Amino acid sequence: MPLKKLGFILILIFSIIPVKNIFAQIPNVGFIPSNIWYSADPFGEGDKIKIYTLLYNPDSRELSGTVIFFDSTTLLGQKSFKIAPKGVKDLSIDWTVTSGNHTIFAKIENAKFLNSNGSYEEVYLAENKTEESKRDVPKKIITELPNTIANKITESTTAISDIQKTIKDKTPTFVTKAIDSVENLRTNIDLSIEKNKESVQNELNILNNNSNAKKDLTEEELATQNKIKDKLVDLQKSNNILKPFKYVELFFLSIFAFIFKYKILFYCILILILFLILRFIWKLVF
Repeated sequence: MPLKKLGFILILIFSIIPVKNIFAQIPNVGFIPSNIWYSADPFGEGDKIKIYTLLYNPDSRELSGTVIFFDSTTLLGQKSFKIAPKGVKDLSIDWTVTSGNHTIFAKIENAKFLNSNGSYEEVYLAENKTEESKRDVPKKIITELPNTIANKITESTTAISDIQKTIKDKTPTFVTKAIDSVENLRTNIDLSIEKNKESVQNELNILNNNSNAKKDLTEEELATQNKIKDKLVDLQKSNNILKPFKYVELFFLSIFAFIFKYKILFYCILILILFLILRFIWKLVF
């Protein structure tokens, strides 16, 4: 009686589990344990490397399927494969390393054998996953940036100097002399305007009895200021509209000082004036 019960239980177990899957479990096919390596090791953030794994097939049939590479739960890539009977095959994917903790492994999916009659038989592989390769990649600290910036600045300065030298060499002598003359004229006018501006400002300070007038003056400047003061006191008594004129004069001197001080602004205005003059002459002639 016990033997009949035992036989009934065995029949029930075999009827529940598919026979195909029992015979399709191949423990000696798949990954070699601890089978993850890298094209460069150690590696750092930003490195472009390859992740490798190795499969083997000791069976007498061709094995095919797909290998999927993961970083923890993140899909890194996948490759299809076919391995000849008694064969070995390495697979790899490209990976740009990022900072942080990484858990790299690979899995085999859709594994199947090619039978002699041309049909495929799905197979469950006992070694269908590699061991996990854990790496902690620190954040890269850029230490070469100051030197890189310095090199870039040096290269730019050299390039600008070369361009300036080329322009100077190619420019006719009379043009260079004309430019130098204009530049000297601009500098002299700028200095003259600044002196006049300072003089008018002192005159206004005196007219206003302003305590902001210059105190640290040389004897010569003090004598000049006293003369101006005596003159302006007399003028102020006889002419109450002198002060507004001085403000207007100071305003225009400030504008001209600003124009002649900055080269770019000065030459832009000069070019504009020349253009307007030439256009006026053109209209007169034609």
